[in-house]
Amino acid sequence: MPDPASLALLGLTSYEAQAYLALLGRPRLSPAEVAALAKIPRQRVYDVLESLTAKGLCLIREDSPKSYAALEPGQALEMLGQERLTELERERARTRAAVTALTEELGPIFLAGKGQNDPLAYVEVLAGAARIGHRALLLAGAARARVNSCVRRPLILSPDQNTAFMEVPLARGLCYRALYEEAALDDPLLRGWIDDLSGRGLVVRLIRELPLKMQAFDDEVVLVSMQDPTAGEPGFTAVVIRNRGMVAMMNLAFEHLWESARPYVG
Repeated sequence: MPDPASLALLGLTSYEAQAYLALLGRPRLSPAEVAALAKIPRQRVYDVLESLTAKGLCLIREDSPKSYAALEPGQALEMLGQERLTELERERARTRAAVTALTEELGPIFLAGKGQNDPLAYVEVLAGAARIGHRALLLAGAARARVNSCVRRPLILSPDQNTAFMEVPLARGLCYRALYEEAALDDPLLRGWIDDLSGRGLVVRLIRELPLKMQAFDDEVVLVSMQDPTAGEPGFTAVVIRNRGMVAMMNLAFEHLWESARPYVG
């Protein structure tokens, strides 16, 4: 017997799923028989069967007493699935509209708050790969002239995120330089990735060892990622710093490492 919870993906409640599965196994059932087989309270079964009928999953047989029969799954579930997809698309549209409206409403509040004198407003601490990845992609998309990057394993972003992180600025013709540790070439997947992006404009040099992960975007912001030494699995904390003095210092450190590194030849 299928798990009733699997029908929840199509928008059925637990009672509706149990009732439909019970109906599938018999030519027809009375409400009392559905309640007994599906373990639904008698006072609820009539509402459940009416809902299944409205959703096109069962038919009413005008017997005496009244009975119900399941509609063939291929027909019933296809129709229900289409309705569910339509509703999800409406929900996406409502979500997009809400994001747009809230952005327009909250943006002025944020800009007004930027005028407050907060000495730590330029520092943002991020924990977890998902948050770091999301912010990294936003920063890469906002870069205007150049990105300086120090890359070392283990990587925080997924392969798709890493590709997008570099493809976005490369597609806009930015100067993108990346320092990799020489050991990175031992990873065939990573080496193939470097070869691919090098052909799209990424300038790569190799160095024996890097102290940390770092990406500097123009002269405005730097993202520094550090592995958590206490985590059993790879865990990271990242710091986003919007301070021109700090970014200048990190870019100077990058230039020093860049001069001592050797060019990568794929």
